[in-house]
Amino acid sequence: MRVISTLKHGRMLSGIDKLTSNDVLHITDQFDRPTVDLLLKKGTPNCIVSDHYTSAPFVDTIKFYGLPLCAARDIKLITNKVHFDNTMSTVNCFNFMINKKQINRYLCIKFVEYFKLDNFDYTWSAVDQRFDMSEILQELQMLGSYSPLDEQAKSFILSPIQLEKRFIAFGDDTPSSFSIPSKGEYAWIWTNVMQQLFLNSAISLITESVQYQKAAMFSEKTMYSVLGLTFPIWIGGYNQASEWKKLGFDIFDDVINHNYQSYETLIERCYYAFADNIELLADKNKSAELRLVNKERLLNNRKLLLENQLGNWINHEINKYPTDLQVAMPEILNYFGF
Repeated sequence: MRVISTLKHGRMLSGIDKLTSNDVLHITDQFDRPTVDLLLKKGTPNCIVSDHYTSAPFVDTIKFYGLPLCAARDIKLITNKVHFDNTMSTVNCFNFMINKKQINRYLCIKFVEYFKLDNFDYTWSAVDQRFDMSEILQELQMLGSYSPLDEQAKSFILSPIQLEKRFIAFGDDTPSSFSIPSKGEYAWIWTNVMQQLFLNSAISLITESVQYQKAAMFSEKTMYSVLGLTFPIWIGGYNQASEWKKLGFDIFDDVINHNYQSYETLIERCYYAFADNIELLADKNKSAELRLVNKERLLNNRKLLLENQLGNWINHEINKYPTDLQVAMPEILNYFGF
């Protein structure tokens, strides 16, 4: 089969004008249903392969195969240059890192403010203090009496973010408006910014690049949580915790209530990630104690990541693919240096 890859945001590589049943459509980065619809105007491929999502962000009859290829590549860029020890110190209840503008990231900050949480560390580029909330308002209207937000809470999340900007530029050690580089410098980012942010926190609020898709994806954001020995709470993704567990990792569901992950709407998944774990997010002493009690489990998660758990899982999954797809996969793997 022929492999056809896209550039970011669904733009086709030059020279491709038609998709057929003999094609494997490799969609890079995050995408949504409109992106798929746009690509399918060129025809119907045999299947779609994602390098970010582990579950399909669309509903269709087209076969979908999801692999955390990007995350597996990114972790190698860190571990090849960084030494890790077992030191951790819980200074903060939780952390979060936010660069680009995205709805779940906006909601993450707004719910930190709404619940009046004050024991945390963060990076935020302050890319925008406002967000178009029209789709969120539609979700709340659809939920009706089942909405988790009363009118006061609704008004609050519609107001601008008040949190101050806190960001570090590549090669700098002072707050900046520049974006952290996205490729090839993860070791610098970890050593100079993220190491302290994560190792000093009990919990990470992970804002993967999702919007309204009912799907799970993984990037360096989840990797940093594992490397930093923190309990994960994913803000926005659908069944993120279950998918991470499927990849072979401990999700600490005896510590963190992950029921938030399976709600139908984005606003519910974001809200209940906070509401169902509010005691841990507000009580540093309790979070620190639980982190210390579970230190060996946290270290084992890191050990799995450093010893190529993602790569092993990817190989195991590919071995279950149809033979013709297995033959085509090396071209996609080469895209990520495997």
